[in-house]
Amino acid sequence: NLKMRQGLVLLLGLSVILYREVSCGPVSGSDEGNSYDYQEYEYTDYQNGDLEDYPSNALHMPTFISSSQAYTVNEGETARLPCKVDNLAGFVHIWKKNDAIVSVGQTVVAFKDWNRIVSEARSDGGTLIIQEVHPLDSGIYLCEVSSYHPISIQHTLHVRVNPVIEIEEGTSADVKEGGYITLTCSILSGTPEPNLTWRKETQGEIVGRGSRLNFGPVTKVDSGVY
Repeated sequence: NLKMRQGLVLLLGLSVILYREVSCGPVSGSDEGNSYDYQEYEYTDYQNGDLEDYPSNALHMPTFISSSQAYTVNEGETARLPCKVDNLAGFVHIWKKNDAIVSVGQTVVAFKDWNRIVSEARSDGGTLIIQEVHPLDSGIYLCEVSSYHPISIQHTLHVRVNPVIEIEEGTSADVKEGGYITLTCSILSGTPEPNLTWRKETQGEIVGRGSRLNFGPVTKVDSGVY
């Protein structure tokens, strides 16, 4: 029994020593006549953004190969926005439009007409593909890499819309010699906004610019198709 008690005391003593050894400190003290020291652990706080303090083998920051660009695509065609990244391993690239998330990696999230959107994801980034573009697709698209310090590039997409115009006076206008008349051309649609010029069919040269063409006092020479 005496040996058993001594073994039990020794076992309890080892338990106390092990418990104190893994505790955080530094603290010194005693209890019931036993003195002890807690082990002190050192650590480096990287929360203040001092990236150069990281071990060289512990940090591989991604960098962009693609650069920010502006793209103009005709309505109904396909837009391709590149986002190529060096050292992307371990990180994810995210596409946003006007701060709304479009895709995470190759997964397209809730987005109007999402079936027209394809997000290609490869080891070096990817490409955002927008099929059958329409005017509402115009805007700023951000490609962001969610690293320690998020980095991003942005592309501006312009969708070109064919102009639709009409002359308010119709296909013909009559005016007496010596009178006055103004022909007005209205832009019904078109992006970017069309520049209007007037030409006389028989001459081919420009006879006016802008939405209005003024005549007066008219002569027979002014007759013709404009």
